[in-house]
Amino acid sequence: MPSALINETTLYYRLDGAASGESRPTLVLLNGIFQRTEAWEPLMPFLQGFPVLRYDMRGQGQSAVPKGPYTPELHADDLQALLEALSIERYHLLGLSNGGIVAQVFAARQPGGLQKLILLCTTARVDPLIRAKVQSWQLALEWGGTQGRLQVALPWIWGRAFLETHPEINSPASLEQMLAAAPSVEAQQNLMAGFLTLGDLRPRLSKVHVPTLVLSGQEDLLFPPLYSQEIASAIPGAIHRVLPGVGHVATLENTPLLAEHIHAFLEASP
Repeated sequence: MPSALINETTLYYRLDGAASGESRPTLVLLNGIFQRTEAWEPLMPFLQGFPVLRYDMRGQGQSAVPKGPYTPELHADDLQALLEALSIERYHLLGLSNGGIVAQVFAARQPGGLQKLILLCTTARVDPLIRAKVQSWQLALEWGGTQGRLQVALPWIWGRAFLETHPEINSPASLEQMLAAAPSVEAQQNLMAGFLTLGDLRPRLSKVHVPTLVLSGQEDLLFPPLYSQEIASAIPGAIHRVLPGVGHVATLENTPLLAEHIHAFLEASP
């Protein structure tokens, strides 16, 4: 499996669609907090025109599980080191949820290679409500293990419209699949502890000077559209769009609509 030694840990990655002498920017996909590279599979057929880099952050998927916590700043350091290790000089970032937080931290550092930024179903701050939601996940993990955490998180993650048409998501078989794909308990603890170190990124976002698209799910209960609007207001020239009938998992709940927005934004002239 392709992996790289990054900041004293090992990160698993996949690089698709990149040809020798490739001149197009690479689209880098940043996972949600408990995701792995496979979570992007529904979107991949829509991205065939782009070189695409997917990777598991520390503690996720096939990457190593070093000591935590895994803060957004540390994830951003890992991203920079991975791009350098793979000699990727020009790139777009698409970050979902916690991946969107990492993308904000990274973009605020004004890296020279960043061309465009897409922030999906994310937030720039941990307010008391978000903190309470994630702390409930921590308690669920402590009391009921990974299965307990999955069951407590489920109504915060999926949109009403999607659950109405896909009730099997809340079935024992579906939970078993999610359980098999979840990080270890130690990794989940480190990931959540790192997430909760986030303060308020908004004062730093004025430093982001690349074209930015902020997308939110109309039915996202974890990070409702208000949080995306705050991000768009803080980044000069950013565009905010709401995906109707979509919860927190936009990559799966309405993949064609999400792909439409991605293509329109990345293919538009700067």
